[in-house]
Formats: sequence, structure tokens, C-alpha cells
Amino acid sequence: MTSRRSCSTQLPDAHARLPTVGLLSGLKADGSIYDQTFTAVGYGTVREDKTGGPHAFFFDGIRRYALQSFLSLQKAWLTLNMNPSTGSGGTCYGDSGGPHFLGGVNSNLIVSVTVTGDAMCRATDKTYRIDTPWARDFWNSSPE
Repeated sequence: MTSRRSCSTQLPDAHARLPTVGLLSGLKADGSIYDQTFTAVGYGTVREDKTGGPHAFFFDGIRRYALQSFLSLQKAWLTLNMNPSTGSGGTCYGDSGGPHFLGGVNSNLIVSVTVTGDAMCRATDKTYRIDTPWARDFWNSSPE
């Protein structure tokens, strides 16, 4: 993750919640998605230096989080800003599958999961929406 902060026991003491179907589409329709904060959580590679190319990455296995802002919403994808120049952070190698919460660090509402980003972990974070009917169909068809 870029511009990540280490997590301790400060995460919410509650189970994660799933969004209602269409939540993100509703937030985009009323314009409020542009003011939302998203929180990525993961154990992946860290890039804390914008210089040094691939040598600026390191892995220490510590759970971290990064605050992000909205970029775009597609049918299946939520793209988030992870550019540290704009105050956002983001995910990096090894964070795939990790949650993105709607809201700040106290939120327990997962709205998407990390899928991919740019090679240098500094610009965009592409996440898979879990507020879609087909994501819910997948969960409902999975054995318990």
C-alpha cells in the first residue's frame, strides 16, 4: 500500500457488513459518492518513497490501511484514487482480495475488494463491487 498507516486494534470491533444491492450506484446518482472516503485494508507490499522505482517497495507483513477518494464507477468496478499527491493512499502487490470500506477507519461496511492497480502503486486502484446483484448471487450460491 502507498501512504499506508499501520493498524493495531483500532479497527471496528464488529463484523463486516455487506452493502445493499445498488448502494454505490445510488450514491453516484445523488452525487454524494464524490464526497465519500474509502478505506483499503491489507497486508501487501508497501511503497513509501516516490523515487527509486521498483526498489522503493518493501514487504513486512503488517496490516495497514489507506484512505482513498472516488474516481469512477462502472457496472462491476469501482475505481479509486490512490495518488499521494492528492492525499490518497492505496493498495499494492499482495493486497488483492482485501476489503475496501465505505467511510473512514471506523467503518465496517465493505463495498468492494481489491483487484488491481497501476504497476507503481501510485495512481489508480481498481476494485470489484460487491453491491451488484451478481456478486450477491455468487455469495448466495456458495456453500456455508
